[in-house]
Amino acid sequence: MTASDSSLHDLMVEAIASRDVKLPVFNPVALRLQQTLHNDDAKVADIEKMVIEDQALSSQILRVANAAFYRGLQPITTIRKAIVRLGIEQVANLAMIVSMQQLCRKTSGQFMAYQEKLWRHAFASATGSKWLAEHCGYRNEADTAFLAGLLHNIGQLALLKIMDDLRTAGAISADLPETLIVEILNSDMHTRQGYLLAQKWNLPEQYCIVVRDHHQEPVDPNHTLLLLVRLADQACEKLGIGLHGDPAIALAATQEAQALGLGEITLAEMEILLEDSVAMAQQI
Repeated sequence: MTASDSSLHDLMVEAIASRDVKLPVFNPVALRLQQTLHNDDAKVADIEKMVIEDQALSSQILRVANAAFYRGLQPITTIRKAIVRLGIEQVANLAMIVSMQQLCRKTSGQFMAYQEKLWRHAFASATGSKWLAEHCGYRNEADTAFLAGLLHNIGQLALLKIMDDLRTAGAISADLPETLIVEILNSDMHTRQGYLLAQKWNLPEQYCIVVRDHHQEPVDPNHTLLLLVRLADQACEKLGIGLHGDPAIALAATQEAQALGLGEITLAEMEILLEDSVAMAQQI
């Protein structure tokens, strides 16, 4: 199915090794907002100034802030009102959500369907990771868990971008079989490339580790953030939220659920939340 005698895997490896690939670029304003959260002196005016630097991001944040998932009593019409109502941390997280959504919707044609699936999986994993943190004694880590869940599969976005570039260059054909694309996206290349991309974006190390190790075995039972994301990720897979589904997954029997002390009733509640999150992702 390729335009050369090399396999798709070999072409991907060669493209990555050449360092000529153009990896996805995360919105710099969203990254700066996350860094500002660690500044105790951050003020509403500082956050507002950063957000309005990017008109497209500003308009998207206002749209998301007024979506049913975030809606309050009155429509939010300015970034300042969004910050006052939702808080600095929530607005910074909204910027990350919007930026991630934009990354997941940059291609067209065959790869667009995969990016839409990756977006739904990212948002559901983020929602599930946050919910788990709130329901197993780690409420203070809930927002961190949300972002870790949102970002954990960024390596798959990088691989899609590389495949899209190879197709544009004529190195591969435009009608790759779905099984081959999914195999590449699920290969260990996505964790390696995701880790490099997370470092390139200067994400905090805790997120880089989750990106790198969310499929690593054995899992560290003391790494709470990784446990939360891995469990949410498996729940999404069970429900078919993402590239594929496996309804046979018994979440309560996973090492992650056991390490977190979660039983079947709590996990069933999370599954309902994840199913609802698919509709939320479409609103954003």
